[in-house]
Amino acid sequence: MKWNKLLSKQRIGKEKSDYADKDRSEFQRDFDRIIFSSAFRRLQDKTQVFPLSRSDYVRTRLTHSLETSSVGRSLGNMVGSRLVEKYPDLDLIPSEPGTVVATACLAHDIGNPPFGHSGEDVIRDWFQTSEIGSELCPMVDEKHRNDFIWFEGNAQGLRNILALQRPYSKGGMQLTCAALAAFTKYPYVSGHIKDKKKFGVFASEAEIYAEVAEHLGLIELEEKKWVRHPFAYLVEAADDICYHVIDIEDGHRLDLISFDELRSIFLDILDNKTDIIERVDRIPGKKEQVEYLRACTINALVESSCGVFFDHEQDILAGEFNSSLTEEIGKAKEFSKLKKIAIEKVYNSTEVIETEAAAYEVLWKILDFLGRIVIEMHTKGKLGAKCKKSVKLLPELYAPSAEATVYQNTQKIVDYVSGMTDTFAVRTFNKISGISLLRR
Repeated sequence: MKWNKLLSKQRIGKEKSDYADKDRSEFQRDFDRIIFSSAFRRLQDKTQVFPLSRSDYVRTRLTHSLETSSVGRSLGNMVGSRLVEKYPDLDLIPSEPGTVVATACLAHDIGNPPFGHSGEDVIRDWFQTSEIGSELCPMVDEKHRNDFIWFEGNAQGLRNILALQRPYSKGGMQLTCAALAAFTKYPYVSGHIKDKKKFGVFASEAEIYAEVAEHLGLIELEEKKWVRHPFAYLVEAADDICYHVIDIEDGHRLDLISFDELRSIFLDILDNKTDIIERVDRIPGKKEQVEYLRACTINALVESSCGVFFDHEQDILAGEFNSSLTEEIGKAKEFSKLKKIAIEKVYNSTEVIETEAAAYEVLWKILDFLGRIVIEMHTKGKLGAKCKKSVKLLPELYAPSAEATVYQNTQKIVDYVSGMTDTFAVRTFNKISGISLLRR
C-alpha cells in the first residue's frame, strides 16, 4: 500500500470536494461532523464500564471517546511528523494524521448498544436462543444472518456513519475514505466470516466499503476481506491505552483497587522511576498523585506505540503485521498485567455484573417486543391489533414496513435498539412492561 493513496481525501457519495477553506481542512471537517452527530451525542448516556453508575466521576462512552480521541491525536501527530521527515515528497501536513486518527477514535464506539459490551452479547444471544429471535433469524437470508447472530458494535458504528446519519445521501455523513478506513478495525464483511470471528462491515455496507478500499488501495486478502488501513492500528492503540489505563483509575475511585496497587501498576510501565516517584511524592493528595501517574503512563505508552509503528511500517503497508502495537511495545508484559487486573477487579466487579444481568432482561424484553412486529408482518402479511399499536411507537427511520425485506426490517429494529442510551432503554422497558403506568 502507498501512503499517497492511503491519505485520500475522497468522500464517498461525492465526485470531488465542493469545499474550499484555508482555515479548516477536509479531515477537520470529518472531525466536526462526528462531534455534531446525534449518534455521538447519545454516548453521554451509554456505559463505558459501570452501567448507570451513581458516581459522577466514572466515565461514560462519551468521556472515553473524547479521551481516546485526545490520545489518538497525539499518537497520530507523532506519526505524521515522522512520515513527513521520512518522505519529504509526500503531500502531507504533519498534523493531518493526528486529525484522521482523532476523528476515527471519536467515532469508534458510536455503534455500541446500551450497557457496554453486554449489550452486544444480548443481541447475539437473543437471535440465537430466544423463542422469537430463533423464529425470526431463519427468515433472514443466509448470507445476511451473521449481521445478527454475531452482531458487532464495530460494524454498527460503520453503518451509523454510512447509512443512518444523514440517510438521504449516499455515504451518509460522507467522511473521507482515510477516516472511514482508520475507523474500521476489522475490514471484513460479515457474510464472509465463519463462527465468532470479528468483522467490521455488515452485508448492507459491503459494496460501499469496497469502494472505500479501492480509493485507498487497500489490499484485498480474500473476497470482501481487506487488510487494515495503517491508521487503524493507531486507533486501536489509543483505545487500548485509554480502555485499560483509565478504567483502572475508575476502579480505584470506586475502591475496587487500592492506591498502593494502582501506584505499583503504573510505575511498572514507566522508565525513570526515581524521578517520577520524587515528583509524585511532592504532589499533595492521592487523587492528584494518581492523575499524574496516569498521565505519565499514557504518555509512555503513546511514545512506545509510535516506535513500534515505524519498526513494523513496511509489514503494515504490506498487510503482513498481525499483532497490535501495544502487544509489541517494550513494556508489553507489564501492560498485559494491567489489563489482567482491570478484567479481574474492574470489569468483573459485583456492581458491573449485577447491573449487566439486569440489562440483559431489559434488552431481551425490548427485542421480543420489536421482533414480534417483523415476524407478524412477514408471516401474516398484516399486523395484529397489538403490533399495530407497537409499531406506532417507533420513529419512521426504524419502523418495519411492508415494502422492506425481512433483512431490512430486522436491521431496523437492531438499529433502534443499538442506538438507545442506557436510560432510554430502561424507560422503554418500563413502558412496554406496564411498570411506568404504576408510577403515575
